[in-house]
Amino acid sequence: MACPFCGSDVGQTDVCPNCGALKGAGAKTEWRPDPTARHEGRYYVAGRPTSRVRDGRSEATDVEGGKMLPAYLDTPPRSRTSIRSTWMGTGAATAVFVVLAAVVWATLLHRHDAGSRDAQYLSSLKDSGLTAGFNSDANAVAHGRQVCRQLEDGGPQQGVAADKFAVDAFCPRFSEGFHILETANASGTFVLIDTSKEYVSSIESAGDKCHGVHGYSDIGSGTQVMVKNGKGEILASVPLGEGHGDDANCRFAFTFPITEGEDRYVLSVGHRGEFSYSFEQLQRGGIEIHLGE
Repeated sequence: MACPFCGSDVGQTDVCPNCGALKGAGAKTEWRPDPTARHEGRYYVAGRPTSRVRDGRSEATDVEGGKMLPAYLDTPPRSRTSIRSTWMGTGAATAVFVVLAAVVWATLLHRHDAGSRDAQYLSSLKDSGLTAGFNSDANAVAHGRQVCRQLEDGGPQQGVAADKFAVDAFCPRFSEGFHILETANASGTFVLIDTSKEYVSSIESAGDKCHGVHGYSDIGSGTQVMVKNGKGEILASVPLGEGHGDDANCRFAFTFPITEGEDRYVLSVGHRGEFSYSFEQLQRGGIEIHLGE
């Protein structure tokens, strides 16, 4: 039997020499030994390795090492200031403040019936650096409960990492089989071509910089790249970068974030038509859209 995290042979023991015991640990959010051996420990979210690592009490970010592991999950880096260092540096006055804050927080949690579940969800978000995706704790909790309502109504059993935390806290019966959607930064190039020598070129260049003119005057740095799903809903909108090339071939780079789960991803550059791609195609990067001849 092979360890699902690092691929080491565990035989019949169910114990990996790098990751430890496997039984019951597949979907936990916790610190585990780093399978890459680059650091002492690596943080796992719902059983998936992240870029958070630690050596002793020191935490850091190791994206390169995380990408070496199967099912790697990209999460925002956690603040470098640890609770212990904050406690040691503030003295007795801060200690009193922390105790009072803890009492107030406990009182607020006690006021509503589902307080413990709310606290579990918020704690998971905070520990994984995902709180920045919400305007407030109340907004995060409302989103988490909405995720469960959609599942109870027969919605797809999938979502981003924050949704998995919501399921674990508010409707754990859906936890098994819940699929965390992959995210990626897609990259592409829009290529403006004008090889005709019979008329004035539709590309103007100066040095290695260029942009469209005449019939292509709408193409240049800042032209919007729109990304929609198959339903026509806007997923992202980003500008073209600066054009580089000459009066025959001008290339504009662009990048945008994508999340797995859509039937297709439709790109349009200005009003120059639409181009459809799968998540896998965009995830690989390097797509090119050509205009002209």
